[in-house]
Amino acid sequence: MGWVTLSLRKMALKQRVSNLEYRLVQISQQQQTLDNQSSYAQRYAGMMQNQSMMQLNVDRLNYLKQARESFSENGSDYQSQLNLQTTLNEINLNYQFEQMNMESVFQAQEDSMLQEINAQQQRLELEQEQIQTQLAAAQAELESLDSAITSDIKNGAIKLTS
Repeated sequence: MGWVTLSLRKMALKQRVSNLEYRLVQISQQQQTLDNQSSYAQRYAGMMQNQSMMQLNVDRLNYLKQARESFSENGSDYQSQLNLQTTLNEINLNYQFEQMNMESVFQAQEDSMLQEINAQQQRLELEQEQIQTQLAAAQAELESLDSAITSDIKNGAIKLTS
C-alpha cells in the first residue's frame, strides 16, 4: 500500500477516533443528567409524601376535634365516654391504615421512577463500554498505520550509492 493510501486511511481513522471520543463526552453528560434526575425524583417523591402526610395528619386532628366536640355535647356519662374512646380509636386506626397505604404508594412511585432512570443508565454504560472498545481498536490501528507509513516512506526512498 502506498503511503498516500495509508495517509488517507490515517485521516479517516483520526476522524473516527474523534467521533468516538465526542460520543463518550455526550454519554458522560447524559449520565450526569440522569444522576440529577434521580436525585430530583427522590426529593420530589419525598416532598410529595411529606405534604400528603401533613394533610393526612391535619385531617386526623380535625376528626379527633369533631369527635370530642360531638361527644362533649351529649354528656359525660360512662356510655358517652366509651363511645368517644371507640370513635377516637377508629380515627387513629384509619389514620394508621391511610398512612401505610400512602407510604406504599409513594414508595412504588419512587421505585418506578428510579427503575426507569437505572435502565437508561445501564443502557448508557453498555454503549460506553462498546465505544471504548471501538476506540481502543481504532487507536491501535492508527498506531500501526503510523509505523506502516514510516516504513513505506523509508522503503520508497531513493537510495543513492556511490
